[in-house]
Amino acid sequence: MTSSNIAALQKCASNTLDGSAIGENLIVGVIGDAPSHYSKSPRLWNAAFRHLPMNATYLPFDVDDAQVGNLLAALKDSNGFLGVNVTVPHKLRVMDYLDELDPGAEKIGAVNTIVRTPDGRLIGYNTDGEGFIESILTRQPDRTQSFIPSLKGMNVLLLGAGGSARAVAFHLADLLDGGELIICNRTLEHATSLTAEVQKTGGHAVAIDEGKLTANAPKAGLIVNCTTKGQGGVRKVPNGAAIMLEPYSSLAPAHPAEFPQTFLPETDTDEKRRAAAAQDIDVNNLASMALARCIPSETRFYDLIYHPEETIFLHHGRMTGHSTMNGKSMIINQAVIAFCKRICNVELQARGLDTPETRKQILEVMYRAW
Repeated sequence: MTSSNIAALQKCASNTLDGSAIGENLIVGVIGDAPSHYSKSPRLWNAAFRHLPMNATYLPFDVDDAQVGNLLAALKDSNGFLGVNVTVPHKLRVMDYLDELDPGAEKIGAVNTIVRTPDGRLIGYNTDGEGFIESILTRQPDRTQSFIPSLKGMNVLLLGAGGSARAVAFHLADLLDGGELIICNRTLEHATSLTAEVQKTGGHAVAIDEGKLTANAPKAGLIVNCTTKGQGGVRKVPNGAAIMLEPYSSLAPAHPAEFPQTFLPETDTDEKRRAAAAQDIDVNNLASMALARCIPSETRFYDLIYHPEETIFLHHGRMTGHSTMNGKSMIINQAVIAFCKRICNVELQARGLDTPETRKQILEVMYRAW
């Protein structure tokens, strides 16, 4: 990659790009609002590059909304660019700047992987749903057996109807084969909309609101949290306020206290936030634990969240005798798919490494790098 290419990229990113790390290497990266602060992807991908070995570097790009198009244009103009992953909040925005959309990504309505073809075209894919399915149906390096042997005939309760839920819902519905996908959301309208889209593709799905969780959760063989309830850190909301969701379980309604974003820098804010929402947290946690006790022990609890490692939802599941899994496995498996099947596929084919064995090795390497 030339110095002019690097300069063009730097104009679009708010974090400092390490030109010395790039050198003559091929470039892969992740686009988001601030992936340089939190993303594990550079660690996973760079470990895989070292393992092969492959002369490539994975970089985080902290990009504001207004610079997304400029960054993709700069990457498109670089012959040393293989592709990027896309994280919040740009999974929808990047679609406006692509030359082609994979049918799967088009159906989901979001892109998390972009590939630059040898002739300079940008194609958008979504590997989230496939990564989720891989994480539960195939044995992972940190387990002795798969999380679930089969989804055939199973009822699955999906908590949430946002972007993550969409990716998971379509892939789940294709595999239930006689089972039912129950989509629960705080706002019934959103659950109904996603249910209708799943039904159009031939899936068997129903929509419920949180008031019907108690009646439906015991019917499920798998419960999947796709909401942000339980997520670590502070979440900014559109009205300029912020909320804390880590103390909450997705098995019950939550009404977190809002506080000004200017409140964030104080060192004792966590305790203040918890104190402000103490009553609501208690109500949520008591309802969640009571429901978890009523759910058959063979039902599995899965949370797309991986920070913290054990959410309140998973903790209540484990304490009531259920098998649990967090989102680490999904993140790693979607990265392996993006690496082997999408972004680096041409390179792997050229070296005769486009094989199941290579994919297995990359999975193991990324698990160790986590």
